[in-house]
Amino acid sequence: MARITIEDSLKVAKTRFGLVSLASKRARQLLKGSRPLLESKNREIVLALREIAAGKVVYAHPEFLNGSQEDFKPIPDNTEFIGDEEYLE
Repeated sequence: MARITIEDSLKVAKTRFGLVSLASKRARQLLKGSRPLLESKNREIVLALREIAAGKVVYAHPEFLNGSQEDFKPIPDNTEFIGDEEYLE
């Protein structure tokens, strides 16, 4: 199999921070015994990067999860937060 590059994985993760976060979470899952989504004889972190580059592992956005619309409630505009007085002009 061809060498995995960071650029291949960045196309899916969009940002370096997102890639690090996604790859580390997936590698931990693999270390704890999760079933790999691709066949590979590489270490867990390389396998995680390969899965990300292949599009098998992506972020779970709340708007794409079932039932998430009911879980989130809008915050009214007149809500005051602790520490807001520092930012008032």
